[in-house]
Amino acid sequence: MAGTNAKPAKSSKKARMSAARLAAVQAVYQMMANEQKADSVIEEYRVRRFGKPVDGQAMVMPEQELFADIVNGVEGRRAEIEAILVKPGQQIPAEPLLRSILLCGTWELLAQENTDTPLIIAEYLNVTHAFFDQGESRLVNGVLDRVKGEVRGKAS
Repeated sequence: MAGTNAKPAKSSKKARMSAARLAAVQAVYQMMANEQKADSVIEEYRVRRFGKPVDGQAMVMPEQELFADIVNGVEGRRAEIEAILVKPGQQIPAEPLLRSILLCGTWELLAQENTDTPLIIAEYLNVTHAFFDQGESRLVNGVLDRVKGEVRGKAS
């Protein structure tokens, strides 16, 4: 069958970082849906998903260290992240994939101090656009912008 042996696409570091964020959101979603631990999901992605073609298309190989950092970070700091996301009169969206995007984006804003704030927000907006086409990106932008102000200060 043509295309089933496609090798991972050659890619820039930026593309690998973007792919890591997308995969991390999917992994966090899977952890929540299946009540799995981060280490088992990370291993599953490394062994069974990364580098494999999807529908015969070669995929960008995610930057594995960033992927693991995000997934482990969300698991390890989930209570803290949710406390940041939930404010009086507000809730974290119930839609699991949207919730996963916000958890990952908030973790990065908290933990990845050397990564530019606008880059983090833009990356998670791109992830949102990959899955949704209604007003979800406005929600993600608004929430992450508020989180940015709380965890990185207003000037970030």
